[in-house]
Amino acid sequence: MFRIRQYPFASDPLREVRFLKRWVRVGALVATLILVLLYLLAFDLSVERGVLIFLTMAVTVALAIELAFSYILRLTRASVYPVKLAVELSPLQGFKKACHRSAEMVAQLLGAEAAVVAWIHSDLQELEPLASAGLPKQWLKVAPHLSLAESELQDTVRRGQVVSKRTAAGDRWFSGLGESYSVTYVPLLSSDKVIGVLGLAGDSATFNPKDRRLLSGIGIAIGLTLDNARLYDQERKRAERLQELAQMRSEFLLTVSHELRTPLTSVKTSAEMLQEEDDSPARSPRGQLIRSIVQGVNRLNTLIGDLVSMARLNSSQLQLNLEPVGTGEMASAACNLIRPLIQTKRQTLDVHFDTPGPKVLVDQRRFEQILVNLLSNAHRFTPAGGRISVDVREEGDEVIIAISDTGSGIPEHERRAIFEPFYRGREGSGRRVPGGMGMGLAIAKSLAELHGGRIWVESSEGGSTFFLAIQRYLEPAVEPAKVGAI
Repeated sequence: MFRIRQYPFASDPLREVRFLKRWVRVGALVATLILVLLYLLAFDLSVERGVLIFLTMAVTVALAIELAFSYILRLTRASVYPVKLAVELSPLQGFKKACHRSAEMVAQLLGAEAAVVAWIHSDLQELEPLASAGLPKQWLKVAPHLSLAESELQDTVRRGQVVSKRTAAGDRWFSGLGESYSVTYVPLLSSDKVIGVLGLAGDSATFNPKDRRLLSGIGIAIGLTLDNARLYDQERKRAERLQELAQMRSEFLLTVSHELRTPLTSVKTSAEMLQEEDDSPARSPRGQLIRSIVQGVNRLNTLIGDLVSMARLNSSQLQLNLEPVGTGEMASAACNLIRPLIQTKRQTLDVHFDTPGPKVLVDQRRFEQILVNLLSNAHRFTPAGGRISVDVREEGDEVIIAISDTGSGIPEHERRAIFEPFYRGREGSGRRVPGGMGMGLAIAKSLAELHGGRIWVESSEGGSTFFLAIQRYLEPAVEPAKVGAI
């Protein structure tokens, strides 16, 4: 049905088949001539009889060669073209770009006068042309959408079959080419489902049924490629939207935090001034009220600080001032900060580390924030009278800090979720504690990863251990001073 145009593929098997065909013809012609000469010499026949025998044999051999190589060429096309299309189209990013390239390549490979790639809209039950080749540039803007109920597309769309029409007359896509062209519709398949249609217009009056295998293979190759490109576009747009929402959330948190800090500072300053001027006993209602105001403001400032840290981490605005610091020194500072809270619940804090301890290259303030968040989490989930322990040790080229508690433990299905922002545990899990925003562990994990470290948890009934691992800092080797010769 279609002419075969040469396409600039490297090591084209079709070109090799045609080259071989020419040499087989020459060889067969020479062999036939030699056989006829031998036959004439053996039987002493006339020249006229010899010419007749030669022509008969030459025509027979030529016909056999033509039929054999036509079959070989058809098989080669059916196996090569779909692969070539898949190889060329698969690296393309962008659904519309892949559609246009598909139409161009098919028209060029098959020698079709025109090609149209159309996509099925299941909700509208129609075919929308998305790309074309061999048709006017403005054609897509006015191209009609074809209803799936049209009789000429029934077999293509519903049964996944290649369908051909002898003439383009009356065709809604190709009628402008003239009646001498035939039209073929090829289903585009992905996961055994028809997702689109490839329309082709060729200059042959009839459709060759032997091209069905080739066209079906092309339909599968294009269908899979376009479906993958469509899914890639969807995921890319979804990722861009999520990134945009995350950026908006971070900007909102930063703005709200900034707006809240100014009035909170005023409230705290006023409350502290009242506290200094208050001469009433410490346990008087007035004194307790003032202390409650100061404590509430401090709590809000802590929450706002967490919001700002989370927003900056999400928007990659947090900068680290790295310096070598002893892990024991930072663990001691974090324990001193959390010790007053531990004493309010009569908990025991066990420490197992030396000061300053092995050094790590970190932002000291941010790294201490990680430890404080982990210790604060252990304090909240450890019952009154329980025990919290901090252990620092070296393992290979890493420093491991382990913070253990004697709480109720963490269910296995929540051990990943607890590091997600704003996660506070599911109802009935035994880990939902009023007063927390669920940001402490998320901030700790993000800060640890920002330092090139990692955090994980091991838990069982009766307690949990949070591990913080980070690369150990190695002091640069100092070369010994060279002593000059006297």
